[in-house]
Amino acid sequence: MIDQFEELLSALGHVFHLPLHIDKHHACSIQIHHQLTIQLKPDPSLENLILFSKIIEIPPGKFRENVLKEALKANSSPDPRVGIFGYIASANQLALFQRYPFRILNGERLAGIVGAFLEFSETWRKAIEGGFPAPPPSVSLPPPMGLKP
Repeated sequence: MIDQFEELLSALGHVFHLPLHIDKHHACSIQIHHQLTIQLKPDPSLENLILFSKIIEIPPGKFRENVLKEALKANSSPDPRVGIFGYIASANQLALFQRYPFRILNGERLAGIVGAFLEFSETWRKAIEGGFPAPPPSVSLPPPMGLKP
């Protein structure tokens, strides 16, 4: 029996022209390039899809404090947000995640959401790699496809 997550992955794979499959953890990871992998997984209630990505390792010190302050500021932006930042202390990693109800998703809408999620993650990764605690304020992304503020 195909569940809604498998059905959604199939539709997303059709849009991306990629075969997408569920792994043994009932998740699907899409490696965009060596530096970024986006994981898709249903939440425990099986009502929402979770998108997750580790963005970049942040070394200890004042710079990390500044990055995390900027991430907290970004987390307070109004909905719809592309993602919510978190910090994985055991790996010193800035991470991004978001949850979407399955009932609003289809392959095309999810492709737009994954694209916005990827672009947002990349913007932050490049800024931090460049020595900045956040992307410049002028960099703003439109809400994910199909979602309105």
